[in-house]
Amino acid sequence: MPCDVFPPAHGGATRARYTVKYLSEENLTNVLLSHAYSLNGKTDLINPNLKIWYCPKTALDKFGYRSVLFNPFYFKQAYRLMKSSESDIIHCELLWSAFSGISLKRSFGKPLVLIDHNIEYLKFREMNKPHYSCLLREIEKTCCDRADKIVVVSEVDKKHMMEIYGIREEKIAIIPNCADTDEFKYSEEGRTYIRDMYSLAPEAITLMFVGKMDYAPNLAAVKYIVEKIYPIIMEKYPKSQFIIVGKGYERFLRYKRRNMILPGYVNRLPDYLSAADIVIIPLNSGSGTRLKILEAASCSRPIVSTKKGVEGLNFSNNKEIVVTEGINEEFIESIIKLIEDEGLRLRMGNNARKKVESRYSWKEEIKKFEKIYEELES
Repeated sequence: MPCDVFPPAHGGATRARYTVKYLSEENLTNVLLSHAYSLNGKTDLINPNLKIWYCPKTALDKFGYRSVLFNPFYFKQAYRLMKSSESDIIHCELLWSAFSGISLKRSFGKPLVLIDHNIEYLKFREMNKPHYSCLLREIEKTCCDRADKIVVVSEVDKKHMMEIYGIREEKIAIIPNCADTDEFKYSEEGRTYIRDMYSLAPEAITLMFVGKMDYAPNLAAVKYIVEKIYPIIMEKYPKSQFIIVGKGYERFLRYKRRNMILPGYVNRLPDYLSAADIVIIPLNSGSGTRLKILEAASCSRPIVSTKKGVEGLNFSNNKEIVVTEGINEEFIESIIKLIEDEGLRLRMGNNARKKVESRYSWKEEIKKFEKIYEELES
């Protein structure tokens, strides 16, 4: 994994952490992390099957994921891990660690599984970075060609992988993102704790957005909240509150307004979600894990999202969440409808929780990796 996961600072790290947690229940699992995006937490997964390795800290860590593509210390530590563990499978979480995985495959002759959380080329193209996206296209194609199996998070990503890179369908598996329903669940105690901490009145409707602010699509979403959603909601419901949760909130300080709370990265996200009345996802670009939608749904929160924001997830529109085509008047009208109908908020939140329980279980989905490994070894 090309970053730290203790604690996870973003969706990709969260997915990796749960993968490690459940794989190590039945398998000897050696994990190599870097200090990119590290919050310097303690390793809180303790398992006799699990061994955690770190690449030494270097100045390259400031470049985030990208540093792993060319960090010689990461390659050296990966080689040491593979040699000492005699592992049967090389599992590369995210594109950025794939070069080291290819190197290990060449040296040790073991199968390589690449977990691509999104199509990086498309993500950067949508962010209007054409030169960078062209380079990424070549890197991503090379890594996909060299991998023995590719795992994506949705049918949409599988389709893109086949169309853009010409990857055979049988080479691609889908293991969707999920939510930990034991950890992420509505808590009246947690709701009271957070709302009391910020002195939120019981009648104050609270809207929440969650996302790290060093990711351009999230920053654009927050700007839209401030410029379009906030003025209309505050005019109609002046006691309303907005909570913007996520690492890197300093980038957002210039947008801060009255009745707007910026807690930054939080350790008690289920409690913050419980404190919210409505979770909003006004995204019009980007891709990725969509974990924040799943975690909000698992906490029984009503959600308003754009079609882009919920891409790849299987929720029923207007029953389990509200989905609009884009960031438009319908998006704001949907928020207002939920504000004015407490019963609708309750029903939609309960339906969203039931969908997560029935469809998006980490423990069940991670078992699919074991089947992939067995097929590659046979």
